[in-house]
Amino acid sequence: MTATTNVLIALKNILDRNSCRLTPIFRSNGLANTAGDSLEYFIKDMFCTGGILHSVEEDKNKIYDQYLSWKGNSSNFPDFIVKQGVGVEPKKMNGKGTGSLSLNSSFPKAYIYPDTQNLPPKELINEREWDKKSIIYAVGNLDRNNDKLLRLWLAYGNTFIAEERVYSGLKSKIKDTIENLTNAEFVPSVEFGRIKKVDPLGNTNLRLRGMWELAHPEAVFQKFLKMRDIPQGATKINLIISEADYRLIEKKPDLSLYIESGKLIKHKVLIPNPNYSLDNISVYLFETYTD
Repeated sequence: MTATTNVLIALKNILDRNSCRLTPIFRSNGLANTAGDSLEYFIKDMFCTGGILHSVEEDKNKIYDQYLSWKGNSSNFPDFIVKQGVGVEPKKMNGKGTGSLSLNSSFPKAYIYPDTQNLPPKELINEREWDKKSIIYAVGNLDRNNDKLLRLWLAYGNTFIAEERVYSGLKSKIKDTIENLTNAEFVPSVEFGRIKKVDPLGNTNLRLRGMWELAHPEAVFQKFLKMRDIPQGATKINLIISEADYRLIEKKPDLSLYIESGKLIKHKVLIPNPNYSLDNISVYLFETYTD
């Protein structure tokens, strides 16, 4: 039987663990990973039940192989992909700030497609054919003094990110404008583009690189939050998922114990549609905390 997972299972695993303290991950050579790596492993562990029991990378990977079709690397987006499920991209921030998330040369994504820029090669994603996957941004604010998360958001991209055409359309307009401003040769590239032969002798090229930023989910959804008072030193956890995506999750874990105790709040709200600001979409917002 194939192991299955989803964001609700990840949320339950976080609640069951009752801690968002990041622990060192060791490779076979005995070296520990960085704090950023530790956040990525923590999120993987919460999606891949049992992963948290291991501290050695090789042992964790054996668990991840059961749940993930792509375990990630430093070059491709997203960080990992659940088998027949979502893509997940952890983003680490230091301290309590809710400033913009740096995405560098890759624009934000509500979904990924087989031809999405910077996606790993098709043959490296170990699952059957697929057309579209939702993306979850796992945004963790880290207290570097004790390697503990101050805040964690699990936010579906389609709740606050527009369709790909919005971003790709802007890139096309910028390219067209540049080409109309100069007689130099414009060459598209993975980053954004290059303008070759800028000077009369053609000795100079200009490299263009986009630097995209995305609003922190806390800044976007703050006005919809209900849980204000949590124990001092606790980690606030939020999950936002569209009602449509929630209905598609077949295996929903039992969260009633946490809801009845008041530690977990689940409520349905209407938020602005990322593609049409005059429309709304229905979402579920989960609010909880860990010690």
